[in-house]
Amino acid sequence: MYDAYLDIETTGLSCQYADITIIGIYLVNGKDSRRVQLVGKEVTRGNLLEAVKGVQTIYTYNGSRFACPLFTAHWG
Repeated sequence: MYDAYLDIETTGLSCQYADITIIGIYLVNGKDSRRVQLVGKEVTRGNLLEAVKGVQTIYTYNGSRFACPLFTAHWG
């Protein structure tokens, strides 16, 4: 099982008006690790779900206050 460290970049701070421009994910499983970057048109709900498929824990940077509300605003 992997753990994921997720960070996003946006065009602003408003969950209603900002666009997500980059999603960076660092996946770690013991000594095995890999990076996933979704940029521009690759930033979709489906691509994000595929990237974290099978992940045990997701760590975010200010996720409960920013990333999660932003995802909800964009993708319900």
